[in-house]
Amino acid sequence: MMGDGRADLHGDEDVVPAAEEADPSRGAGAGERPLADVGRTALWIALLPTLWILFGSRLASFGTDSAHAYWNVWRVGPYTLPPGSPDAFNYTPAFAQVIFPLTLLPWPVFLTVWSVLLGSALVWLLWPLSPRWRWLVLAYVAPPALLIGNIEAFLAVAAVIGMRHPAAWAFPLLTKVTPGLGPVWFAARREWRQAAAAVLGTAAVVAVSFAISPELWRQWWDFIVDAPTPPTQAGYPPLALRLGVAVVVVVWAALRGRRGAIAVAMVLAMPLWSSGILVLLTALPRLRSGDSTAGRRKD
Repeated sequence: MMGDGRADLHGDEDVVPAAEEADPSRGAGAGERPLADVGRTALWIALLPTLWILFGSRLASFGTDSAHAYWNVWRVGPYTLPPGSPDAFNYTPAFAQVIFPLTLLPWPVFLTVWSVLLGSALVWLLWPLSPRWRWLVLAYVAPPALLIGNIEAFLAVAAVIGMRHPAAWAFPLLTKVTPGLGPVWFAARREWRQAAAAVLGTAAVVAVSFAISPELWRQWWDFIVDAPTPPTQAGYPPLALRLGVAVVVVVWAALRGRRGAIAVAMVLAMPLWSSGILVLLTALPRLRSGDSTAGRRKD
């Protein structure tokens, strides 16, 4: 049951074993530890040219991708821009309404606050790793996540928190929609109270949002239904196939108490595939910290 997910938010005693598991050099044999050290050193050496290439190609557009669309949503109207165009807003009205106070800030201030929130989320997600790996992984993950400014880090946080507080799954369900796989996990484990909390929590948010602006929800539905397949998806497996595989992964993981697999399933279920979706894997250290206590499903 979900009382076993206490390591998500509190309790260093539960997080430390996960850090040992997540650190490839801990618990390894005498021959494996030097190999891990060599690999880590090689990654540190490769970091500088990697960041040089990244900043050289993306620094000029810092914040003008996803973050600017969030800031600009109420200036142009949530669903006035076609899908795939610059500053197009693809999420539900509930998300637009929640971030409304932030959108009142001047653009530089909004970008600063948004970047701090994203960075803080990543640090929290990766903290269970041992220091020798934590800062290395963060150095690779944080720069592209901040440059793009998308919400993957927040989705990862929601997945971790949602294992203890199921209503947190409302966030992925009301933004990217398809990665909101928490109810599937709970249903597979026959944890009906948690499944109901995830679904009803989402429904409650929708009800409040709809009461505020029913017209926005009609616009969003038309926006989603009429949206063409984005050109960035050419060559990738179709969403229906990926979503089906993701559900199978979640059911398999739920029956075996392997919470870390949820992050992998969420990557598969993302509506659009790009390199940024790998940020979801930063949920692994905290999700895996509860694998040993997640236990078998309730019979």
